[in-house]
Amino acid sequence: MKIISETIQTALFQQIKISIIVSDMTINNMADIKGKFTMITQHIKARFNQIDQVFSLQKSASLVNRFKNGDTRPLFHSHDFQAVYSLARTSKEVTDGYFDPFDGGRYNPSDLIKSWAVDQVFARYLKTLINGPVVGIMIEADGIIQTAVAKNSRLHWPILVHDSYTGGGLLEKYQLAGGGIVTVNAQTTKRMQSAIKQLTIISDRVSDATMWAIAGLNAGTNRFLRLINQKRLSGILIDRALGVIGFESGKLRYKQVS
Repeated sequence: MKIISETIQTALFQQIKISIIVSDMTINNMADIKGKFTMITQHIKARFNQIDQVFSLQKSASLVNRFKNGDTRPLFHSHDFQAVYSLARTSKEVTDGYFDPFDGGRYNPSDLIKSWAVDQVFARYLKTLINGPVVGIMIEADGIIQTAVAKNSRLHWPILVHDSYTGGGLLEKYQLAGGGIVTVNAQTTKRMQSAIKQLTIISDRVSDATMWAIAGLNAGTNRFLRLINQKRLSGILIDRALGVIGFESGKLRYKQVS
């Protein structure tokens, strides 16, 4: 097996690393595979920049800023805007309002945009590569990670989750054979009042993982532990009083981290 990686930068993400695992049987076609992969990463870069034009809060002419200023035309004329707006409404409903892009009466989808964008490019440009020579794919974009492996493959992508709350060591090592993983913390998301100081969620899509991670910070530990059980969530969190709590398919396990 051989891993091929490309690193790109876009207006939407500071750094993106895209990796594929290629079977040894295709060693003679490696130049063609690398050429196709490079072309795909350029398409991904262009798509991310296009999404940034629609949703950037820093660009006064972006559709999301126009909508905030009372222009409702993006809802009717932009497929991307419609898709994220619909996802925002659904996310609020599914999380019992703990993830709320409409908080305070103003629409702000900034917590969703990056993970939704990763979902988009992964489905359009990357997941379709899983056949023939490519047996594994991973994209890492500012801590948002999505993976896939070929059916009947024993491959796994090793994903390390570290303690960014205290600056400590390794919290967990996951082996992903598909799906996404997102880690958020209270400080960087400006939710310092939350008892949950760091939260990692594993889900099929990174937009769902982000939705539940932000919902957990907003809900606080006691309410989110109930949601973990009800929604059968998987991941790991750090509570300022209880310490590290892992959970898998809704079942809790307390961890001692050295």
